[in-house]
Amino acid sequence: MVVTEPSDWMEPYHDRMPVILDGKQIDAWLDGSAGTEILTPAEDSALKERTVSKRVNKVGNDDDPTLIEQETA
Repeated sequence: MVVTEPSDWMEPYHDRMPVILDGKQIDAWLDGSAGTEILTPAEDSALKERTVSKRVNKVGNDDDPTLIEQETA
């Protein structure tokens, strides 16, 4: 995973965020023709905030799709 400084959206949550390349940038990154100038924060619209279960921190729950289901009170 390649990370960069946070966008305005991400900054309240963390001091870095993933770089998400668009389709036109992927080949250039992989073949080396693009430089670090494309390693910019993802657009705010590319990511969503979502509440997850507190069970996400439990060892062994790394492949449990129910972790992202909305919990009822």
